[in-house]
Amino acid sequence: MAVRIVPVTTLDPAPEAAALAEQWNDVLVASTVATMGDDHDAWSLASRRARESSTSWDHRYFAAVDEGDRLDGGDGVGGVDGGAGHGTVVAAAELVLPRRDNLTLALLDLAVRPDHRRRGTGTLVLDHLVRLAQEAGRTTLLTETAYPSGGSNPGEAFLRTHGFEVGQTMQRNDLDVRSHLPGAVALLDGYAIETSTDDTLDEWLEDRAHLSRRMSTDAPVGDLDLAEEDWDADRVREQRDATRRSNRRAVESVARHLGTGRLVAFTQLQVPVAEPVLAYQQDTLVLREHRGHGLGQALKSANLRAARETFPEIATVRTWNAQENGPMIAVNEALGYRTTAVQREWQRRLG
Repeated sequence: MAVRIVPVTTLDPAPEAAALAEQWNDVLVASTVATMGDDHDAWSLASRRARESSTSWDHRYFAAVDEGDRLDGGDGVGGVDGGAGHGTVVAAAELVLPRRDNLTLALLDLAVRPDHRRRGTGTLVLDHLVRLAQEAGRTTLLTETAYPSGGSNPGEAFLRTHGFEVGQTMQRNDLDVRSHLPGAVALLDGYAIETSTDDTLDEWLEDRAHLSRRMSTDAPVGDLDLAEEDWDADRVREQRDATRRSNRRAVESVARHLGTGRLVAFTQLQVPVAEPVLAYQQDTLVLREHRGHGLGQALKSANLRAARETFPEIATVRTWNAQENGPMIAVNEALGYRTTAVQREWQRRLG
């Protein structure tokens, strides 16, 4: 077996590069399906492409290619090469380095094709990612695992062996909107709810940047080494554009405090154009100083109704909540969400 690690890009339209990117993404999907079945949440290739274009995050993609017996004197397992050559992608990985904040952090995504596991490939790729993270001055690694309720994920034993510890546990919760679509939202004293489809409106951008910054400090993070994120209007605009390039449409609602005219809460759903039956709940935040008025449930209810009216194909809305986030879990349970899977965030501190 001769396995080489090669860089991958989703941005090069050349046939060889595009074919490698497709094989790379297929491994990520196959690994997820092996654990989650058809009810998985693997990123599409279009989403990976949009992520690679980000200016706020440095996304680096890698494939482990099994080239078999090489005729050019290759040195077998452990090599790092500049091109794919001929062979089969047996592992896929992503290294994500924040560029604007959390500059000690590196995020990892590593998947080995199910029929190629327990051959040392995962360790080979992980060691490569760790070296790159260290070279970039990063001292904390984060990654995640997921498994259906009552199930398990074989990757967790691998992570423990390589020094990772659980930093936070999340619930994946699903809502059947065909039977649990909320009723009309009552008026809230002192607040107004505004909704937009496909756009975080330009007049919202400054306040939305403030809300996203507060999302990074106000939401529970467990034991994870996460610092405040740096958000401005341009970053929100870039995030909006990335959603479009991912072939997703967004429905977003905000709460405006009538006394000050400022936005004090927001929530967003994203709907994949190719498969609109399953929508993804993104961030929801109510500023601490405006909690206790029912804004969270009112916002999510209004947004769910708007999404279903615009996209009647939606059958399920999926969200994730930290187990310690009791208030948001209570809101979701009141709306009819049920837990279908577990996601764990893993952390490793580098010496």
